[in-house]
Amino acid sequence: MNEVRFVNRNDEIKTLRNWCSRFRYTPLYIYGPEGCGKTRLLKEFVKAFDEFFGENTIAVYVDALERHSLDKAIVVPKSMELARDVVLTLVEKLGGPVGKVIAENITTILEKAIIKRRLEDNYILVVIDDITRAIGLDQIEWYVKWLFETMNKLNEEYRPRAINFIVTTSEGMSRRLIARHRHAEILLIWNLDKESFEELFHEIKPPTDIKFEDVWYLLGGNPGKLLELADRYDWNIDKMLRYYRIRIREIVEIVVKEGLVNELKRFVENIVLAEKIINKRMGLLEEILEETNLILYKYWILLTPDSEVFERVYPEIGIGKKYAWQVPMYRKVVKEILDEIENMK
Repeated sequence: MNEVRFVNRNDEIKTLRNWCSRFRYTPLYIYGPEGCGKTRLLKEFVKAFDEFFGENTIAVYVDALERHSLDKAIVVPKSMELARDVVLTLVEKLGGPVGKVIAENITTILEKAIIKRRLEDNYILVVIDDITRAIGLDQIEWYVKWLFETMNKLNEEYRPRAINFIVTTSEGMSRRLIARHRHAEILLIWNLDKESFEELFHEIKPPTDIKFEDVWYLLGGNPGKLLELADRYDWNIDKMLRYYRIRIREIVEIVVKEGLVNELKRFVENIVLAEKIINKRMGLLEEILEETNLILYKYWILLTPDSEVFERVYPEIGIGKKYAWQVPMYRKVVKEILDEIENMK
């Protein structure tokens, strides 16, 4: 499938532009549901960075998960030239996945691989995408602290007009670890709203028998899952659900072994009521579901400037006050698996 048109992230772009207009002292750590559009947003922002701050700016996007292709691992604006031989030599010397090596050696990239650019008196942006899955949850606190120290060191040494690092993840548990420290500003990005999601839905031309409302209640505005439904499953909703039943069943079985079935049922039936129950058992369930990326802690500061806290509650698609299923489909599948387990007794 060809890349679809970039749909309605204007508020997020404005926020990123404002963030990068001056030195912020801490990296920006963006988290949100897998497939919500973090990657596309940041790639588009990096590509347009010179339009916002001038042609002599420096902007680099790094896909920390890319294993082999340098072209896929790094994105820069058209006006920028990258010394690819320097990067390739670094990767060959250190060994390992391309994106991970670059993410862990970003100072070398800035100092040696950016051609005809001065770090002094310039706007500089480095985006490291999907870092938690690349280096592991046990390393994320170290990495964000290292970025914090690196960014401040580069600022003192080269005196750019503004230098900022942005890091992204879909791993909700990483937020808990980063929030312990002062090394990053943490912001939440969410799935598309219903109107924007419907625009994207029609943009990719679904079959006439696929109804938007059905897809909205299944995917809850997640653009990545929508493209997955169209491309990987050829708009076959049943096929997609079968795959996720297999993927999620093991998680449900872990919850069953922990004796948390009743708590999970409450979470499935009404997330708003369930999250009001504050005890160790419910807390343990929330940790399991967040660690396995079925739910996300959403009572946080939003990337969009129109609201400081994401206060909208939609129990019908599994969005509560504090937590939300990353996509409603996960809630639906968990309910079906619980019903199967109940019927087997």
